[in-house]
Amino acid sequence: MLIIVAMVLGTVSVVCIGVTARQCTTDDITIGPPIVALLTAFTSVALMLTATAYGH
Repeated sequence: MLIIVAMVLGTVSVVCIGVTARQCTTDDITIGPPIVALLTAFTSVALMLTATAYGH
């Protein structure tokens, strides 16, 4: 179950990175998507490491 949650969070992170990249091309960058991308990426990695440690 942890792996599935980590994969969903990874997907959210990738989408936020795409939104940020699109905003960079129009020079209209807001702070929300980059922060969400970082938080979800770090949370996803932490959940994957936890799942690996517990043998899921």
